[in-house]
Amino acid sequence: MNNFTKTRVILALLTITIFGSDLKSQENNNKYSNDVNSVENIVTALLESISGNKDEERDWNRFRNLFLPTAQINAVFYKIDSAWVKIHTIEEFVEVAGTWYEDNGFKEYAYKNQIDTFGNIANVFQSYGAKLADGIEIERGINSFQLVFVENRWWIVNLIWDSETEKNKIPSKYLEE
Repeated sequence: MNNFTKTRVILALLTITIFGSDLKSQENNNKYSNDVNSVENIVTALLESISGNKDEERDWNRFRNLFLPTAQINAVFYKIDSAWVKIHTIEEFVEVAGTWYEDNGFKEYAYKNQIDTFGNIANVFQSYGAKLADGIEIERGINSFQLVFVENRWWIVNLIWDSETEKNKIPSKYLEE
């Protein structure tokens, strides 16, 4: 094989590798394109992807597709009168929550979304409730999403939530329609 032929083979393999991975990415983008075409759709898709009946497998690929690769998922927790935050990468969250959500029939739902946008950024304050398979509400709180519109779609950059407590009630403006 001469140098010209070797170069052509290498270029052909690189092209297949590059476009092959783009095709897989394109396939996922097409499958979930409606999820990321508006702020309302992306926050709804997040709740749908983590919610389900007991022993129902969640669509973690759909979930991953909503976030920038460097995004974080954070939660505020309380111990007595002090608060602390737990920070997860997307993969850490899937690993920690994945089987627990499926084993317990976790379902999260929105009461109201307050959406503020400017240019290509958006912030959503979403009041939520959560139930397990028995149907009893186990938690209420506020999800705060920071989003960006790039590459012709919305991405979640950061998600942090804070659960309602006796001392920290959800303000009525986040519950009223």
